[in-house]
Amino acid sequence: EGKLMAEILNSSVEYKLGVEFVGQVEGGRWAVKMRGMEDKEDVGQLLMGGELARSREDVLLKKEDNTESHLQGSKCDQTRKNRSSSPKLAPSSKSNGATATAILSPEITPAPVLITPAPPTVPRSVLALGHEVVAAVCYLETPAVFYICPTTSVDQFTTILTTTQNCPSGEVLPTLGICCLAKDEDCWYRAEIVQLGEDNTTATLFLLDYGKTVQSNMASLRPLPKEMETIPGLVYKVNLKGIKPGGKEWSEDQIGGAEIVLDVGNDATQFNVKVVEVDSSGEICVSMKDSEGTDVATLMIETEIAAADNLVPNEVSQAPLEYQPGSLALGSQSAIVLSAVSPLEIYICSEEMFMKLSTSMAMLEKAATSSTLVTTVQAGDPVLACDDDTWYRGKVTQVMADNMVQVELVDLASTAILSKTQLRKASSDVMKEEVVAVSCCLDTWVEKDRKMAIEKWGDKMAGMVEQYSEVQVEVVGQVDGGQLRVKIPELENKMIEGRVKSRAEMLKEKLKKK
Repeated sequence: EGKLMAEILNSSVEYKLGVEFVGQVEGGRWAVKMRGMEDKEDVGQLLMGGELARSREDVLLKKEDNTESHLQGSKCDQTRKNRSSSPKLAPSSKSNGATATAILSPEITPAPVLITPAPPTVPRSVLALGHEVVAAVCYLETPAVFYICPTTSVDQFTTILTTTQNCPSGEVLPTLGICCLAKDEDCWYRAEIVQLGEDNTTATLFLLDYGKTVQSNMASLRPLPKEMETIPGLVYKVNLKGIKPGGKEWSEDQIGGAEIVLDVGNDATQFNVKVVEVDSSGEICVSMKDSEGTDVATLMIETEIAAADNLVPNEVSQAPLEYQPGSLALGSQSAIVLSAVSPLEIYICSEEMFMKLSTSMAMLEKAATSSTLVTTVQAGDPVLACDDDTWYRGKVTQVMADNMVQVELVDLASTAILSKTQLRKASSDVMKEEVVAVSCCLDTWVEKDRKMAIEKWGDKMAGMVEQYSEVQVEVVGQVDGGQLRVKIPELENKMIEGRVKSRAEMLKEKLKKK
């Protein structure tokens, strides 16, 4: 019977099972409930319906036990064949605290089930690509790696800290990943066990609301109150982009200097933090500005606390060589389509950034009046460009004859052929703001050939999505080079063969209607 049940449970990779741990049986085994993840069918009932098992009542003993049993959360990836044709029985009744359980052997006598609570865990907070937050620095590892706490969480931190100081003592099991209370500098903090000593009498713990890692004896820890488990850790680990140590490692003087610049531990000193990159290992890279708008990375380089990473130090205070690329937060959102070249080259922006364009244009017109005329130019130069009496931020892409140039209008993801007289020099203030247009590619096309995509779809893209129209977009990740991977259902549906019309076909249809 056991062999037959195993064959049934493992017969289909499409049918996923979920497991709920009910309690522990004498001898170390666990009593579990098992259900289909999608159809919610009770596996015990199905086994009884197929006459592979019979019903038994297990008495759950509601008594406390502090023995060292290690409870581990389980995700069951066991699979079985579709049971659409299997007989289904109504759930058996429960009474007097007993549960009906399917068993395979009639010789097994009922055993009391010991109820053991799940180990306490606390989720850690993470920041998404493009996310912006006002925060204070609460703990520093190096000038480039530290922990921040949003200003909106300061009151919550105070509440948690106040509550945890008066919690009763008790036993904490030496188990990796569980959360408890740990004492540091006379204060109790919520902590997660990240490493255990060889004899399980000591532990390394991460303070979830502080960012610090500490050592402690297991006997000195306290249990975490139940109400504290649902609140995610309040700090975020971030990496400051654009800096590196002057030597092989960070020196004590550099670390001390960074602590002063960041005013570590003082929640009154606040910074505007923006996630500019999430690397393949999940590390969060950010840019930071203080309340006066000073870039923190630049300040550390100028004060020789850090060296420039991929920048020449004496050029840090000059205008950047490139515009700052735009970004979008991960997840679903409304966006504006600025340009669609192919499925592998689509430019969109958030509704918020699109609404700021008018303000930006007024600022650029003012900047152009005080800027100098461009006399010499080469491909790649950032400029202010006047097209149809409106000033835009641009980048020269081609120098042509008769003092003409081709310019990419970076915020609109479009190009224009202009005279040099229509160009002005772009200052560092003009270039420091992110580009409005964000380069994206459809997630299903990431591995496709770009040349083929343009040849097949280039003439049709304008007919599938109207410029400056609003679409629903899901940002799912990033590819090499910084381009975002997105899903745009409205566009992808139109790309189904037979449903796409070229520009010429659309023009003919409009002419016929007239």
